Amino acid sequence: MAVLLDCRAVAKHFEDWVLREKASLGFSPKLATLLYKPARNAGSLRYRDLMLKDAAALGIAHDDFEVDDEGRLLSLLGRLNADDTVTGVMVFYPIRGRLPDSDLMDLVSPAKDVEGLHSLNLGYLIKFKRFLDSERGVKCVVPATAKAVVKVLQSADVPLERCFAVIVNNSMRVGKPLGLMLENLGATVVKGYDKTRLSDLEACVRRADVVVTAVPDENFSLDPSWIKPGAAVVDVSFQGNVDAAALSHAGWLTAPDNRIGQVTRALTWVNLMYCARAGRRGRASV
Repeated sequence: MAVLLDCRAVAKHFEDWVLREKASLGFSPKLATLLYKPARNAGSLRYRDLMLKDAAALGIAHDDFEVDDEGRLLSLLGRLNADDTVTGVMVFYPIRGRLPDSDLMDLVSPAKDVEGLHSLNLGYLIKFKRFLDSERGVKCVVPATAKAVVKVLQSADVPLERCFAVIVNNSMRVGKPLGLMLENLGATVVKGYDKTRLSDLEACVRRADVVVTAVPDENFSLDPSWIKPGAAVVDVSFQGNVDAAALSHAGWLTAPDNRIGQVTRALTWVNLMYCARAGRRGRASV
């Protein structure tokens, strides 16, 4: 019988840390969220609403913006970067505008990049740089969803060093940074995506000690018979990529009612605290 990964408990651990850290800052951090109306969908609206609900529960100030023009989007980003009252900026991707999303990510100030998607912050991850200021304990910001997967696996003592991990996603927010994080922890990582031959994906998944799937397609489903007995299976997708009921032979498993998303949000607030401490050259450790 698989051990269910308790994402709810992990999220609560980090939310409690955020509350303690906020109380010690000596000032009030603030998050600005930015939604581009032409690209909004049910998923982005729900995510935005959950972030605002979290902000209220944690007592963190927030400004919520929606714009319907790409020029206004870029102008607003510039204003938020320059606004000393704004600690962090969060953009709900994809934008799918004239400017590629990867370029837009670099227009968010790296000092306010709570999503860890700026090239500078991703570069720190590539180099396995953990601290902006080690003496003061100010940590680098990394993508929250990828870090959430790692923290949930670590909370359950899933062996990561020398494991063979397969990630079914190659995005900037999940697959790419998660691959780097797992490699930094000693894992051997293979990533599959829409151009991966199904036979190759199956061969890799059958060998995997850890399988992480995050395919945003309701028509995609990972065959549960591919999962090696005792493997850890983390389903990051919103709609579900794996039939949890068919995975009793897994070692560890995420449950449909206890998902990674809540840990992602908690770690986004952790990133906000890192941005706050870095801005005030303070101290943070979690």
